[in-house]
Amino acid sequence: MIVCPSCRAANEEDRETCESCGRSLEPGPVTLAPQRPPVSAGPVLEIAPPKPPSRWRPYVIVGGLVLVVAAAGGFLLLRPDPCEGTNFTSDAFGYCLTVPDGWTAEPALFGADVTLDQFAPPTASTTVIVEAVDLEEGVGLDEWAGFVRQQDADAGLVPGPASEAIVDGVTARQWDVSATSDAGTDYRMREVVVVRDEVGWRITLNDTEDSFDVSAASFEGMLDSWRFR
Repeated sequence: MIVCPSCRAANEEDRETCESCGRSLEPGPVTLAPQRPPVSAGPVLEIAPPKPPSRWRPYVIVGGLVLVVAAAGGFLLLRPDPCEGTNFTSDAFGYCLTVPDGWTAEPALFGADVTLDQFAPPTASTTVIVEAVDLEEGVGLDEWAGFVRQQDADAGLVPGPASEAIVDGVTARQWDVSATSDAGTDYRMREVVVVRDEVGWRITLNDTEDSFDVSAASFEGMLDSWRFR
């Protein structure tokens, strides 16, 4: 018996063609179709799709910005006023203080374009002058004090020994200078210098030697009330 390779029908051994499909039963080369290896049952990989952005995210970002702005505004509105309790706020410089009773406060013009703050009692020779200048980066109190002392020396004055002072919690330097006018009147000047935020401050009391101690007491009160803005 011969099995037809095409239709798998059984045929007598002496037949040359298949009784069922008519295909040749003669032996010859047989072409085998390539066999695919069985697919092994490996692990199934599952890739999770990315999570969509939260619908609350824009509200969270906007809310955070609103809180930051509100906090900054609240700080500006609720922070203590540094000038509260004083009676003078400078229009030219960033400070305020309490002017002694009976004293006047007015701008003082030095040269063509230099305007400083000046305080004085109405019937005495006492004056207090305040000026502030921008310093180069890195200039500290020692350099600023040395510069002012050199200015005093260049004017023919002899600065006395320097001592430490405090202006609104900031360390300062102070010293006295004595001079005699051509008319023979003795004067004394007290220089107070301080550096804050790269600004050099110079606060100067001028008076005659006879009344200097009285005016110096008022001057100390002004420095005690001094507030940077």
